[in-house]
Amino acid sequence: MMRVAKIFMDDLKEEQWLNDMANKGWYFKKLRFPYYTFEQGEPGQYTYRLEMLSGLGSKTDLDDYLEFVESTGIEVVQKRFNWAYFRQHTSKGPFELYSDAQSKLSYVQRMYGLFLVLILINVMSAVANAAESGTGAFAHVNDFMSGLSTGVVAALIIPFIKIAKRKRNIKKELELFER
Repeated sequence: MMRVAKIFMDDLKEEQWLNDMANKGWYFKKLRFPYYTFEQGEPGQYTYRLEMLSGLGSKTDLDDYLEFVESTGIEVVQKRFNWAYFRQHTSKGPFELYSDAQSKLSYVQRMYGLFLVLILINVMSAVANAAESGTGAFAHVNDFMSGLSTGVVAALIIPFIKIAKRKRNIKKELELFER
């Protein structure tokens, strides 16, 4: 067993890192933020894919979806909140969760929406705390919270821009096929 502390803001980089680890014989078993736990095996036996699941709040739909995925021979390694980590044995061939551009677009739009909501909440928090900054008994707390929210926005901007570019590229791909 090996534990590695790592934080990702980009699902593609996280997925690539998990696959790089698998190619070295380290197989992802679980994530307890920020620690990834791996078990050792023969290199290159599994391919990993990540997915932000849809249907937040509908446990039945999520369970049905995960059962369907498992029925195709794909292993659900971990489901954490609305994120799922899947793997498939490499002997079964290439492993993709989305086989067409429209389903890829739907996935990227879910991520785009999540990042947009997180950015907007933190912008509002930064502004609200900055407005109260320098006054009252909690001025230091407001300064800290305003700075923290601003830092979170700064950390989310680059991944958000990357997701927006992915979304735009998939839309262009769809437009090419519609012509």
